Amino acid sequence: MKVLGIANAWDSGAALLVDGVVVAAANEERFSRIKLDRCFPERSIGYVLATGGLELDGIDLVASGCWKGAHPSETMPRLLEEAERQVAESSDPERTEKMVSQRLAVSKSRDAEFRDELVGELAARGVGSDRIRFFDHHYTHAVSAWSPSGFDEALVLTADGRGDGRAVTLWHGTRTGLKLLDMATELVSPGALYGFITAWMGFVPDRHEGKVTGLAAYGVPSGARGLLESGYGFDVESGRLRSAIGPSYAPFVTARLPELEAGLDGHRREDVAHAVQTLLEDSLIGFLEANIERLGIESTNLCLAGGCMGNVRLNQKLREVDEVNEVYVFPHMGDGGLGLGAAMAVELEGSEETGGRRVAMETAYMGPGFSDEAIEAVVVESGLPYRLLDEAEVAPVVADLIAKGTIVGWFQQRMEVGPRALGARSILASATDQGINDSLNRRLDRTEFMPFAPATTEALAGECFVGWEPQHAASRFMTMCYDCTQLLAERCPAVVHVDGTARPQVVVRNHNPRYYDVIQAYASSTGNPAIINTSFNHHEEPIVLSPQDALRSLADGNVDVLVAGRCLVSPAE
Repeated sequence: MKVLGIANAWDSGAALLVDGVVVAAANEERFSRIKLDRCFPERSIGYVLATGGLELDGIDLVASGCWKGAHPSETMPRLLEEAERQVAESSDPERTEKMVSQRLAVSKSRDAEFRDELVGELAARGVGSDRIRFFDHHYTHAVSAWSPSGFDEALVLTADGRGDGRAVTLWHGTRTGLKLLDMATELVSPGALYGFITAWMGFVPDRHEGKVTGLAAYGVPSGARGLLESGYGFDVESGRLRSAIGPSYAPFVTARLPELEAGLDGHRREDVAHAVQTLLEDSLIGFLEANIERLGIESTNLCLAGGCMGNVRLNQKLREVDEVNEVYVFPHMGDGGLGLGAAMAVELEGSEETGGRRVAMETAYMGPGFSDEAIEAVVVESGLPYRLLDEAEVAPVVADLIAKGTIVGWFQQRMEVGPRALGARSILASATDQGINDSLNRRLDRTEFMPFAPATTEALAGECFVGWEPQHAASRFMTMCYDCTQLLAERCPAVVHVDGTARPQVVVRNHNPRYYDVIQAYASSTGNPAIINTSFNHHEEPIVLSPQDALRSLADGNVDVLVAGRCLVSPAE
C-alpha cells in the first residue's frame, strides 16, 4: 500500500508511507522559505514522491487530515447544544448569538474553500475523488500520537484552536484502534484563548505562543487570572470545559474584546502570561482528571497531539498527573503533522486484506538529506574557505569550537520534520554563559523569553533532569519540560529557565551518531553535560533545508562557522 498524506492547512505538508513505513515527510515552508506556508503543498509532494521513486499515478490512496467536516453524530449535536447554551446563559444574548454564528459560518466557508482547493489541485494532477480519503482533524491528531507511541493502551488527548468542529478530544487507544471518550467543540477552544493573549501582547497568534509560555515563568498570580476565568475554564460541576462567549471570550484568535483588554491593560504582561498559562494547564488537567475519575482508571499512559501540545510546560504538568505513567508527544504536534497523521490513519484502519497496523516513528529525520560529497560540491562552488575533516576529527574539532565560545551552524543528514531542530539543522553553542540567550537572540533578531534548549546524551540525561528515564521518548524530540538538577544549573546555566526547568533533547547515538559524538566529546573535555541546540534559521524564517540555505545563513553572520557534512566552512574574509 502506497499512501500519500497531505494537508493544505496551516503549515502545509506531505508524507509518504509505503507498506506502513514512513519513507519521507516535509512541510512546504522549508521549500518556499515562507514561515508556516499555507498552500497546496506541491513541492512537499514532489519531494516525498521523488524520495520513494514514485509518481502520483503510482499512489494507491491520498489521505487528508483536515476538511472532513463536523461528524454528524459525534460533533454536530454537541455544537448545537453548545451554541444554544452560550446564548441562553449570556448576559448579552444578541452579541453572543452573533459571535457564535460568525464562528460557525467562518469555519464552514473556509473549510469548504480549502477542501475544494485540495480536491481541485489533485484533480488537475489526475487524482480523482475515488482515491482521496478525508479524516477528521482531531481524529488525525489522535492517530498521529497513538500510532507511533509504542504503548499497548493509553488515553490520547488532543487540543488546539479548532478543526472539523472540535477543539479538544479524548480517546482510548487500544490494539483495535481509537474510541472517542469526550470532547469540547470549537466554541470552547483553548487554542483561541491562548492565541488571543498572544495577539494582545503584540505577538503573532498561531506562531508566537511559545513566547507567552516563556514569559509566564516571570509572572505571579494576579487578578488577570480572574478576568480570563470569567470567559474560559473547566467546570467541575458539569465535568466539562466551558466558555462564556461574550465580553471575556471569543472563539477567534483575532477577536477584539475591548472590555477584557481594558482589564488586562492594568496588569503586567508577565502576569497575564502566567494567568493564561496556568488557566490552560488547569483546564486541560481538569478535563483529563474528570474523565480518569469517571472511567475508574487507576493508571494510564498518555499520548498528546494538537497545537496546544507544542506547549512544553503544559506537557510537563500533564505528565505529573498522579494517574499518568508515560507520556508520548507526537513530534510534529501541530497542523503541520496532519499529512503524516492522515497517512498513519489509513494504515491504522487498514483494509479487509491487510487489517490495521500502527506506524513506527523512531526519529524525526524524514526530510531532504545530502551526502557529504554533495555538500562539499556546494561548498566548493560557493568559493568560501573550508577544511574537509576526517570522520574521526569531526567530534573533537566541533567540541573544541563550542568550548571556545564559537557559534556553530550544524548541517547534517536528513532534515527534521516538525517545529524543533534536533541536530540535523541546528545552531550549537556552549551553555556556560547565561548571557548568550541575549547575545545570540540579538544576532538572530529573535525575541524570546525561554532560554535555549539543552542537548545531552542518554548517558548524561539522568544527571541533568529530575525524574528522567530512558523510556521517556518525548525527551528525544524536545517536547517535554523537566525540572533541572543542581549540576545542570551550575554547569550549564544558559539552558535553565527562571522557574528551574528546561526542554531538553536527549540524543540516542544510533539516531544521529555525529551529533551524539560531538556532545559526548564536549562533555568529556569540559565536564559540562549539555550544549545549546537552537534552530538553524534567522528570525521569522523557516529552518534551513539545503546546503545553500546554510551557507547564506553563514554569510548573513548568524553563525561563526558552518559544519556541513565534514566541511568546516569559514565566512568570507
